[in-house]
Amino acid sequence: MKSQSLNLISKDIYEKNPFNSLSLSLASSLLNAEDNGFFISAGYQIGEAAQMVKNTGELKKLSDTYENLSNLLTNFNNLNQAVTNASSPSEINATIDNLKANTQGLIGEKTNSPAYQAVYLALNAAVGLWNVIAYNVQCGPGNSGEQSVTFEGQPGHNSSSINCNLTGYNNGVSGPLSIENFKKLNQAYQTIQQALEQDSGFPVLDSKGKQVTITITTQTNGANKSETTTTTTTNDAQTLLQEASKMIDVLTTNCPWVNTAHNSNGGAPWGLNTTGNVCQVFATEFSAVTSMIKNAQEIVTQAQSLNNQQSNQNAPQDFNPYTSADRAFAQNMLNHAQAQAKILELADQMKKDLNNIPSQFITNYLAACRSDGTTPSEGVTSNTWGAGCAYVEETITALNNSLAHFGTQAEQIKQSELLARTILDFRGSLSNLNSTYNSITTTASNTPNSPFLKNLISQSTNPNNPGGLQAVYQVNQSAYSQLLSATQELGHNPFRRVGLISSQTNNGAMNGIGVQIGYKQFFGEKRRWGLRYYGFFDYNHAYIKSSFFNSASDVFTYGVGTDVLYNFINDKATKNNKISFGVFGGIALAGTSWLNSQYVNLATFNNFYSAKMNVANFQFLFNLGLRMNLAKNKKKASDHAAQHGVELGVKIPTINTNYYSLLGTQLQYRRLYSVYLNYVFAY
Repeated sequence: MKSQSLNLISKDIYEKNPFNSLSLSLASSLLNAEDNGFFISAGYQIGEAAQMVKNTGELKKLSDTYENLSNLLTNFNNLNQAVTNASSPSEINATIDNLKANTQGLIGEKTNSPAYQAVYLALNAAVGLWNVIAYNVQCGPGNSGEQSVTFEGQPGHNSSSINCNLTGYNNGVSGPLSIENFKKLNQAYQTIQQALEQDSGFPVLDSKGKQVTITITTQTNGANKSETTTTTTTNDAQTLLQEASKMIDVLTTNCPWVNTAHNSNGGAPWGLNTTGNVCQVFATEFSAVTSMIKNAQEIVTQAQSLNNQQSNQNAPQDFNPYTSADRAFAQNMLNHAQAQAKILELADQMKKDLNNIPSQFITNYLAACRSDGTTPSEGVTSNTWGAGCAYVEETITALNNSLAHFGTQAEQIKQSELLARTILDFRGSLSNLNSTYNSITTTASNTPNSPFLKNLISQSTNPNNPGGLQAVYQVNQSAYSQLLSATQELGHNPFRRVGLISSQTNNGAMNGIGVQIGYKQFFGEKRRWGLRYYGFFDYNHAYIKSSFFNSASDVFTYGVGTDVLYNFINDKATKNNKISFGVFGGIALAGTSWLNSQYVNLATFNNFYSAKMNVANFQFLFNLGLRMNLAKNKKKASDHAAQHGVELGVKIPTINTNYYSLLGTQLQYRRLYSVYLNYVFAY
């Protein structure tokens, strides 16, 4: 009875509203996990890229040839100019005048003289190093039974004196510095300090120096008064450097002990992680200062040679380097040029010596000074200890400025030396010039694919020139400019130093993101099989190391593809969803672009040689993986249901990018594979 009633009710409902039944039927069809429609997916990719290289070594040979030609031409131009100038008394005398001016600038000045400032730096570094460490260096009679002595004018702790009173230990290495040795050190220290104070430095290097009086005050413990002695010495660079050498020699020979802070090593007060005596704690600092003193002494020696050379010899107005026998002026030129070049070399070396000392030690101690630590007129104060207080920083700046001031003269000095040698051996120089000319013409003519080198240099004869000087050489400046440009451009090529490589492959990791947009459709009653068609874009970044260069690449892959879909788990029902799980596989047609960090270096050489560069190419890919799709039940009738999915797949490109090819060098790249995890939304 009830069943009949229900049937009647249903029939009544259908008759009244047949669309309700249609809605129920459509809703039931939406319970499929997969539906035809559009989709979009995006996700992370990780994979591997490969760099393939073959090289015959021709690029290296070309680079070596260009560099050799450039060097030959540089030497040729310098020698040709020297030969030309050697035939001109006015050019010779202008060079002599320039050397005279350089000599005056080096040994007759203070502020702008690299020689003077280099010597000053060595003296200040020696004094400054002692000011830094003196308060903690142990000294005294030891076990000798002598009386202790206080030395005035020394950078003691919060004092302008040092009391050498340590007993109970043997003098010598790792013991207290003996009274006798401290007197030697004090004599040298006071000589430098007082000489520099009295004359605001030392005289210029071409001066004979000035006599100064040195006063030394000491007090022996037990005595009622101080003892003062005076000596006379010469204030000049040579004398003061000898005193600086004595100071360092006393310390490095006796190696006295350094006071230690509680539970710390001997270098703790200065931030040094060392322990022991001064030779152990300050080994680097002593080595650097010793080298600076030796180099400064050599500068003084070279300055003396300049001062002793005759500087007023000029070339005769009728001088012919091919026939004239009088060449004494040229030897004088050579001596001046060599001495000046040596001085500049040593001054520059002084900066390197100082840089061997740890920078924090220079900044915080050697080049530092507390307030009221010292003044030019006062010398040591009670606040000098533990810091250089010797104008080291100011002298470093002055040396740098003087070297910069003299910088333009360095090349002129080299040319002056070449001119002097050319005059002294003119016939040999002519022979060398002709030999260099032949080397250039032979090398240029044998360089393949370089038409701009054919007329690089030429030779002619001028019968109006004096005997032996008729040969005239000319360099084609346009061709020379092209050679320099080609050499510079090739110098940036990463293969310029790479020899024969039959085949080498290097791999590197890559990662990035990918996006797909397309349409999918399924077939059959059970809808297990389907197809999808899509466009895609992938971006990856790769970094590859190799034995000849490292490169980073941004890799873009873009194109269209189609995949076959198969769900072996289809429309599996859960509480509110239907799930499908399956596989996919297909192909894609695409383009690939490589933006490589070496592009600029590889491309710049195309002005002279046409390298083949392809940053983009056609690509064919395989695409396969696993997929899962989920569809939620719809409350209302609709043609489609929103679907969410996840895909784990791999893309396998198959075609190399022939990135670069030149003179037997081949560089290829390929994205080997990318494993990706994508989120998929379909509707």
